Amino acid sequence: MIDRLQRAVEILETLPPNVQEAAAEQIEHLTASLVPSPLPRRSYSGIWADLPDDMEETLDQWRHAVP
Repeated sequence: MIDRLQRAVEILETLPPNVQEAAAEQIEHLTASLVPSPLPRRSYSGIWADLPDDMEETLDQWRHAVP
């Protein structure tokens, strides 16, 4: 595949700059559409505010209690 891309670049280098720019934009657009977008991150902001003040200590105790 790399060989094919190198040959394509060699051909592009012989073209006028405005055609090279147009080809580069098309390649960027194509490759961007091929890359999967990351999954949205879940936001847990504010979730701790609803928990009791000693919840972190309780969770830590639970964690150490499980063999």
